[in-house]
Amino acid sequence: MIAGNTVELHVLNVYVVAKIVEDMPVNISKKIIDQKIGRIMNDNPDYFSNDDEGRRKSKCFLLLGVSAYLDRDLTESMSFITDGGNDGGFDAAFIEEAHDGQVNVVLFQSKYTRDLSKDTNFPSNAVEKAVNTVKTIFDPAHKTLLNESSRHVVDEIRSLILDGFIPYVTFVMLNNGDRWNEEAQLYIQNAFGDQEQVRFEHFGTQDILGYIKRKDPIDTSINMAGLSIQENFNYKRVIIGKVRITEIVRLMKEYGDSLLERNIRKYLGKNEINDSIADCLKSGQSSNFFFYNNGITMVCDKFSYNALQEKDWIVKLNGLQIINGGQTCRTLLQTISENENLDVSDAYVLVRIYEVSADDDEIVKEITYATNHQNPVDLRDLKSNDSVQQMLELSAKDLGYIYKRKRDNSTSSNIIPSTVAAEAVLSIWRRAPHLARYKKSEMFGGYYKIIFDNLNAAQMIIAVIIFRYCDAVRKRTAEDKDLNAMRAYSNYFVSCMVGIRLLHDLKIDVDSLTHTNFERVKTYFELEKVNLVSWAEEKLKNVLEKYFNPGEGCSISEIDGRTMAAAFRRFDIVESCLRNQKWWEQNLP
Repeated sequence: MIAGNTVELHVLNVYVVAKIVEDMPVNISKKIIDQKIGRIMNDNPDYFSNDDEGRRKSKCFLLLGVSAYLDRDLTESMSFITDGGNDGGFDAAFIEEAHDGQVNVVLFQSKYTRDLSKDTNFPSNAVEKAVNTVKTIFDPAHKTLLNESSRHVVDEIRSLILDGFIPYVTFVMLNNGDRWNEEAQLYIQNAFGDQEQVRFEHFGTQDILGYIKRKDPIDTSINMAGLSIQENFNYKRVIIGKVRITEIVRLMKEYGDSLLERNIRKYLGKNEINDSIADCLKSGQSSNFFFYNNGITMVCDKFSYNALQEKDWIVKLNGLQIINGGQTCRTLLQTISENENLDVSDAYVLVRIYEVSADDDEIVKEITYATNHQNPVDLRDLKSNDSVQQMLELSAKDLGYIYKRKRDNSTSSNIIPSTVAAEAVLSIWRRAPHLARYKKSEMFGGYYKIIFDNLNAAQMIIAVIIFRYCDAVRKRTAEDKDLNAMRAYSNYFVSCMVGIRLLHDLKIDVDSLTHTNFERVKTYFELEKVNLVSWAEEKLKNVLEKYFNPGEGCSISEIDGRTMAAAFRRFDIVESCLRNQKWWEQNLP
């Protein structure tokens, strides 16, 4: 209990800790985040080495915020950072692969205040700049001065727009202070009004702290509406009934995405499901919402209620998690928050609550998969306990590496997140770099077996080593202007070519790469990596020259970035060389 400046903790348990985080004074939250930033900087000196202390903290705060908002590993989030001079008004960008004629883009603008005692609003001029950024970069006809990282992002966005995809933009204003003021809100409102393609979100220290603390159990209660059913079967208990959507919104406001930790989260902007939920509530059909929606599935360690009460139960829940219906919950929260006068008192949603033992992860995984597998979602967390993933973790450890089956904030070079491993293997050994780059959400779904079947730790680690080195080369400036023109888009393809050449030089195939020759293969790559990448880039440059056929006296450096991005997004280059045995026979030494 908090009384004045005196804090009395009679019983300190995880629930109380979680509630303290929620009610924690903002300046304490800032200090916790500041300490987290310090640890990240100490763990990754190379990433922040060229900046002064203040700049390092600002950059690290941006990285942590992007990682928290997108629910991605810190290592993966580094690739989304564009911050620097002439960054175009955004510090980081995430482009979700295009589908159904649309592409979701998340942009970030970050402001870090070094004086933790100040509670400043997100600057109005920064919001105004963000508004102008959206107007600029999503218009392919508009020219703007950009740094290298930002230019490649904008070229890729505009390439998709020119291919007919409609962009839906979320601009995240990230800071360790308060939300923007009314003046800034007017900039947004005057520029976009009720425009559905653009929305602005504030993401602050409390949101980041909630992400860091998201593994704390949630003990709460939910008010059922009307009659509900409680059944016992197969040594498990379940409650099925209806709940007012305002009750779901209350839970989301109180606990946020912490409720969705076990859920396969996928909420990045606009899609048909989110649209239909919002439209139903705003079109005067809220009373029919119960019949239109598939409902929400929850699991908990234990539930209790007054069984002597006929209806309107208040169900107490220990260890609550939402494992299906995350999109519904997030959309309900957004729709109600953005439409304060909307009357949804007659709107209900079907809720299923399963009481499952806290240590029975397998049944939770099966329920989650059964209720989610038809949705276009990221299945990484579901697959994390597969025997294949567990075996890779154990085998990688024997080779001196740590394989992370689940999301993690570690960034050491010896740590390999499963997402990075999937990208590397799909790019290199499966010869599908175009899919690895543009179909990331399907790696633990439709492409899972293609990537992980018959994969051993040695093959996985070598692929990651190649992949990471090629990505590092991507960030360097080459003397050859043609190489510079393609580097931002070609690293997945180059890594594939390097992997194939590596095996050729060692006279082995990928199936022969095991723990017995791992050190030999790794040592050869470390000695020859500069030459291998140089060879691959030259060969790929030749392929592009034939592909674009720029004409005599012209070079691929003159090819528009949007056209270059489109070329690497399609199958043409893959079929012409990477999967063309005749091409390899002609080009391998």
